[in-house]
Amino acid sequence: MKAILFMAVTVMFLAGCATSREVRQPDGWQSHVISCGGPFLNMGHCIEKAGEVCGGYGYTIINREGDAQPAAAKSIPSGGGPDVPAMSGLKDYQERKLYIRCN
Repeated sequence: MKAILFMAVTVMFLAGCATSREVRQPDGWQSHVISCGGPFLNMGHCIEKAGEVCGGYGYTIINREGDAQPAAAKSIPSGGGPDVPAMSGLKDYQERKLYIRCN
């Protein structure tokens, strides 16, 4: 029983983190691909990670996949809570990626 509980907590922890990797664009600029897919994340997590990656310099969104970006900054969901509708099943999740270039 303890092993199952430990595995469940571990899976939830790993599924709740947006990740970033550096990518060199054809024009020579360095950019970042931020992944925030899964049942416990939303595009707000990608946006928060973009802020962490670029710090106070800001960033430019090159492209995105998955959820549509909110129209206004005040409508950006916080990255803190899970995306409740997606929690219907762990295998049913949308892959989300945000492609950014730090300013």
